[in-house]
Amino acid sequence: MNITLLKYPTDEDWAFAKQCALVTIGKEMKTAPDMEWNHSILRAQHSPIRTLQFAFYLEGVPYWVSTHLARHVHAQPFIRSQRNDRQDEYDRNAARQDAPVDMIWYMNAEELIAIAEKRLCNLAAPETQKVVSEMCEIVQRKCPEFFGLLTTHCWRFGWCEEMNPCERGKLLQNGRNTGD
Repeated sequence: MNITLLKYPTDEDWAFAKQCALVTIGKEMKTAPDMEWNHSILRAQHSPIRTLQFAFYLEGVPYWVSTHLARHVHAQPFIRSQRNDRQDEYDRNAARQDAPVDMIWYMNAEELIAIAEKRLCNLAAPETQKVVSEMCEIVQRKCPEFFGLLTTHCWRFGWCEEMNPCERGKLLQNGRNTGD
């Protein structure tokens, strides 16, 4: 399996995100966004981060893992077809679920954070965790403003919202008054 970051926010993309944020409060941009501003708006998860786009080329991902990834409705998967009229490497009807597949996965920054919260969770399949973990590591090397934000919900917020949590989640839920 190989993961390549094809698209990530440029300085111009960040400037546009800041312009979008400022227009909501009736202001104009006077200075370019800096690392602190970038991290702060990501941490707050305000809507202008939806203008920041990412694309990953995932090569050789097990087909069943690609279906886990494709379930994120605010990310667009482009998965190689298994249709018999589109490829002749194997019979789709007899294909194993772990057959490797290539895909491009396109999303915005808000969805990337949401994906990390769900797919890095101990309840996610280890193979899916591995793919998303590698994606997050690549992003944090290229875009350090994401440091500390691409993690599980429980790690980031200190509590678990899963219906049937892992052991860590159970400990966090027991320590939190849920009002139930």
